[in-house]
Amino acid sequence: MSTKSFFRFFPTPKFLQLPAVGFDISDQAVRFLELESHKDSFRVGRFGEKVIPNEALLGDDLTKNKTFGELLFSIRREQNLGFINASLPEEKAYLFKTEIPRVRRDEIRSSLEFRLEEFVPVPSAEAVFDYDIIKKETHDDKHLDVSVSVVPVKVVSSYIELFQNAGLTPLSFEIEGQAIARAVVKKGDKRTIMVVNFSDTRTGLFIVSEGVVNFSSTIGLGGRSLTIAIKKSYNVSFADAEKIKKEKGFKAKKEDKDLFFAAVNTLSVLRDEINRLLSYWRTHKDNPKENEEKVDLIVFSGFDSSLEGFLEYFSLNLPVPVELANVWVNVCAFGDYIPPISFAESLKYGAAVGLAMTRPS
Repeated sequence: MSTKSFFRFFPTPKFLQLPAVGFDISDQAVRFLELESHKDSFRVGRFGEKVIPNEALLGDDLTKNKTFGELLFSIRREQNLGFINASLPEEKAYLFKTEIPRVRRDEIRSSLEFRLEEFVPVPSAEAVFDYDIIKKETHDDKHLDVSVSVVPVKVVSSYIELFQNAGLTPLSFEIEGQAIARAVVKKGDKRTIMVVNFSDTRTGLFIVSEGVVNFSSTIGLGGRSLTIAIKKSYNVSFADAEKIKKEKGFKAKKEDKDLFFAAVNTLSVLRDEINRLLSYWRTHKDNPKENEEKVDLIVFSGFDSSLEGFLEYFSLNLPVPVELANVWVNVCAFGDYIPPISFAESLKYGAAVGLAMTRPS
């Protein structure tokens, strides 16, 4: 997977090309994580999580919210952060896959820029884009398969201003799904994998093939949906419902059947969305050569993915093998080093880990 980033359009001086902290702004929290080189692997340095205050979540644009700006400033001051590699929200970006004539590497960008407006509703003059070449086993001398990520310039500029006002220096920007994929898909794994990032208020679904994100979508359903279902079923407070969810999970036990049925409606919505995407990917007609391309594995990330019964439900209700993500798979071997974050908590840090592995180029 290419480590080139959107920041190539705002070139970084050579002396600033230093390791940076992965800085992920998710739907409900800011998470940051630093990776320090150690022989042939990494060690975790600074890391942490700050919940975004409710008053900052009320508006449509976090970059214009004073409370959110103050939160970033406090993180920078408390952690003595400087350089960061930051995520951009999936809903602010466009991702598409296309085929272009095989040209020299230095001509790929201009070839894509000429066709950009065929795929996204943003004029090319107002867009920042990056690409990954998808390397296929079958060699084609005439064409290149390319995955392209596009973000409006005004979005990137607003995040640059936001971070700089907080005293942070962004060295690169990357769409959240790409960062998560870099963390949870083992380097060199050429299989087609669906990554399902089940976060607090939304779920991102990403198709990764040949190590590159080919497709992404987001649905407005996450861990809070499960908590609200339990709250209504048990007639308890949100905090108590959250406690029940974490302590008991959703395994279909006789004594907890009410809990299982409270959650299953929400889980079934996600199951149906995953099945819809599986069907689309297997039969999509974007490229006739790729008909019947199947997903080999589904990988779940996000804290609630580790709850008892969660993975079992999807194992029984999906036609593809499923497993929990390992965000450290490209960071270290557990036989040599144990990161200072519990396994369940680490499932929140997929994007931050992937971003911390990025180096501007």
